Amino acid sequence: MANRIGFREFLKKLQKEQDVQLILDANVIIAYRDKNHKDHDTIREFFGGLNKITKNVSLFTSVTTKAEFLEYYRRKTITEAILQLYKVNKTQKIISDTVKQEIENQIRNRNLRQKREVEKQEQFEKILESQSVDTTEMDIEGFSIDANYFKDSEIKSIKKSFRAKNVQEEKGWLAFCSVMLMERIHSYEKLLDELCHYLTTRDEVSQKYFTKKDVEWRMATQICGETGMGYSDAMILNMANHTTIETILTLDFDLVYGGHFSAETKVLLTPTDRLKNYKIILRD
Repeated sequence: MANRIGFREFLKKLQKEQDVQLILDANVIIAYRDKNHKDHDTIREFFGGLNKITKNVSLFTSVTTKAEFLEYYRRKTITEAILQLYKVNKTQKIISDTVKQEIENQIRNRNLRQKREVEKQEQFEKILESQSVDTTEMDIEGFSIDANYFKDSEIKSIKKSFRAKNVQEEKGWLAFCSVMLMERIHSYEKLLDELCHYLTTRDEVSQKYFTKKDVEWRMATQICGETGMGYSDAMILNMANHTTIETILTLDFDLVYGGHFSAETKVLLTPTDRLKNYKIILRD
């Protein structure tokens, strides 16, 4: 039996005012917040449908998910701020020629990455069609919004080209971060803290769902080793396996794949249109 269920099927089975506990992965939270994310509408529609049926919903996540979420928004915010700074510099010189050149270098890298994402998506669709796989109702892995933002290595390269502090009209990196990043990143953290409870034996709400007093962290390594999934995702599954919470809401291929084998007692809740693709891969 597959331990997967689609959004539509889940909502159809839900009882009026039923108590629901969901463990969220980072991609779900990011998609919910970022209107440019390809799954933004899908996630918003799911939660909209959920709230029409029941208000008794408790959302949980892990501290590793918090780190992923804030890292995503750190890079998103810094990328957007650097591009804004670069645009302003065209009429008001506020960065050095060295900084300007480095920003242009990394913009070219990002643009190339975006082009490759589009090409990868097109090639994947062609492969499926050549194998006579009907893709009309299948959610093909789309353009990764992550490609829109600078990688951490690219941000570091730009950062090294800046002076640390302001020098006359030239903006320093510390002032740039203070104005463009500090308040925003705190607001994102507050938003996440208000949205979810963190799965930890020290959290008052989470405590009652744990089946053991202490979490066996080495089991995350076991889970990682079983399917080669990312360690952050393995930690989510490990935390879930230590609780009575049954359902994991995810957009992540690794979590559904790994959860199929390493969290058999849990239900992986994912967009309905993706179930066919998982069935092909996992051969249920």
